[in-house]
Amino acid sequence: MTLPISVTAAGPQPTPPQVLLANLIALVAAEVPGYTASLPAALITDLASTATGALTLIDQAFVDLVNSVSPYAANVKLTQSLGAIYGVPQGVGSNTSVYVVFTGPVGFVIPKGFLVSDGNNQYAVQNLITIPTGGVTAPVYCLAINSGSWAVPAGTVTMMVTSVPSTITLTCINPINGLAGLAGQSVTDYRAQVVQAGMFTVQGSPDAFKTATQKISGVQNRLVSYRQVSTTQWVAIVGGGDPYSVAQAIYESVPDISKLTTAVVDQYGNTPASVTVSISDYPDTYSVGYITPDSEMVNIILTWNTSASNYIDPAAVDNASITNIVNYVNSVYVGQPINTYTLEQIFVSSLASIIQPELISLITIEVGINGVIVPPNTNTGLVFGGEYSYFTTDATHVTVQQYV
Repeated sequence: MTLPISVTAAGPQPTPPQVLLANLIALVAAEVPGYTASLPAALITDLASTATGALTLIDQAFVDLVNSVSPYAANVKLTQSLGAIYGVPQGVGSNTSVYVVFTGPVGFVIPKGFLVSDGNNQYAVQNLITIPTGGVTAPVYCLAINSGSWAVPAGTVTMMVTSVPSTITLTCINPINGLAGLAGQSVTDYRAQVVQAGMFTVQGSPDAFKTATQKISGVQNRLVSYRQVSTTQWVAIVGGGDPYSVAQAIYESVPDISKLTTAVVDQYGNTPASVTVSISDYPDTYSVGYITPDSEMVNIILTWNTSASNYIDPAAVDNASITNIVNYVNSVYVGQPINTYTLEQIFVSSLASIIQPELISLITIEVGINGVIVPPNTNTGLVFGGEYSYFTTDATHVTVQQYV
């Protein structure tokens, strides 16, 4: 039996059971001459009613399936299929990465897969590099060979795992902090990525730039931004991903790369790190530059108290709130502030099963950035870092304590 589908302005609609019953009887009568369901209540009418009930459930499931063919409502399998159509397969997480500068004899070739280390983890060079005139390479993108998330402080990647000839003196160092990896991508985050991919409009729009760069393995969505810094200049900001892939995506999505600049400073006068890559579109070659945001370590000190008469275990408060606070800080987009009012809401909602909101009598929050306490901007609850930087933290940098 073929189930009809009725689509209105409100979307697919279920077929009324009376119509399903009539269609069922007509189909059976066509196969079994003399069949009738108009007799007094009996086994035959009971079977028809039961079958109609089953058809009603199947029809509703069919309607629900059609309604779910959208990134907003699709089940995981359909979302993955839509993502495959848009060219954004669901990621299983991006490994930790770092930019490394090599110093050595001019012309020495560093092959793809060359391993360097910080003493704890190993990172593989992602593209073949030749030591240029001057003996110092531009920052080289290296990806951890193991999955996971960890900090890579500047100046720690100084060991070479891959051997070099004894006649070659080669050194390396990471001039800026590495980019911590990600855990497995949540379905919610993936839905948002699929929606973004489906919104690819025209070349030159911010949506086109974001969609093109966010498709690249290793690029973190919250570290992508496209900003106008003057009437004639724009800044492309991309955190993670192979530089050549990122530059190619920028080249394909930005209509006039001559308007891009990396000659900017943040509100504190600091010059952000940048990458410039040559893209060959035969017979021409173009230079594409973009900013690579640096991380700022955040410390959160949250002090609380309660008017509850019963004992509240501080350890239970810690366990319930710290992870949610860490997740919020690590989700703030590049250049955006930490909102202390949002932190308060997260804290209160995290304790819903421990303390009733009306019994929380005190919440004070201090935010430290790179070891320095930074107060919110005047008359706001917003704590800003560098406009070309992003926040990162972990449970060891979040203190939740009861006021004593």
